Amino acid sequence: MTEALFLPLARYRALYETLDAVRLPDYPGSTWRGAFGHAFKEVACAYPGLRCTGCPDSDQCPYPPLFESIDGGDARRPYVFEPQAYSGYFPPGAILTLDLVLLGWLNDWLPLLAAALQRLGERGLGQREPAHLRLADFQCQIDPNQEHWIPVPFADQDEAAGQTLQPFRIPPAPARARLDLLTPLKLKSRGVLIQPDMLGGRELLIALARRIEACASVLDTLPLTPEPDQWFQGCETLIEGRELAWLDTHHYSSRQQEAIKLGGLTGRLWLGGPVLARIWPWLWLGQWLHLGSSTTIGLGRYVVRAAADSDRPRSRSPRREGVPIKNRSARRVD
Repeated sequence: MTEALFLPLARYRALYETLDAVRLPDYPGSTWRGAFGHAFKEVACAYPGLRCTGCPDSDQCPYPPLFESIDGGDARRPYVFEPQAYSGYFPPGAILTLDLVLLGWLNDWLPLLAAALQRLGERGLGQREPAHLRLADFQCQIDPNQEHWIPVPFADQDEAAGQTLQPFRIPPAPARARLDLLTPLKLKSRGVLIQPDMLGGRELLIALARRIEACASVLDTLPLTPEPDQWFQGCETLIEGRELAWLDTHHYSSRQQEAIKLGGLTGRLWLGGPVLARIWPWLWLGQWLHLGSSTTIGLGRYVVRAAADSDRPRSRSPRREGVPIKNRSARRVD
């Protein structure tokens, strides 16, 4: 993989001032996505009285591919919601921060997305008693390699459309790395949820390859992972230590009108060996793409960094081998 990788991939940040008190549920990505979906349809739809299936402009409208049902699950949806507050109470006058990762063609619709974010605040966040917000600032992480943000003039569509994305310059692979899970990671092996003592290098590599494969459908310059025989070679040596636990929570689905169980792995992993060097470019890019299930609402988010020799897990619990995954290639995407 080249040192400078040009990808239509960017992280934007909306900073809201709360006009009403807001109480966020655990990992509120679904709440944000639902509110944004309603706002986006209002600003994008040219025929408010029609359903998307009967609209003469549905082929040109960006709303259906973002929020209507799509076969293949949410991995094909070119966005990731990353709420910076995972839960809590926020009084009037507080600042709520929402990061939004845009993939591929969705970056071309940035002015419309900015208008929808503004409309979201006017409509309110939440179903029963929407809390109104004011979009105070809209920013772009202009350099993906550092915390460098610049304002996006959301009130001026011409200027908002003129953002120039910088290339991804992937740093050299470290000898050892620490991967911290910021939001729960939900993985399955043959339909069974992977528990903390079942996660091994193979399961992690399968999840990473599937996510890269899924995102490549909208990121046409994203290199695919190597073939399975090379990708999995020596994978049992990848994870050198772990401090993992399982977290159970839930979120309310307005589409299904019920509470949906939400859970996954939390904690951190220590990675090393020759496998780390081979997978490093994709592992590093995964900080924008996330891993596992429900990535569009922010689950499976992680950060990875070089680990010092003194950075070791407090305990080294042995890993119980999970059920082997047969007849599956790393190319398969759920």
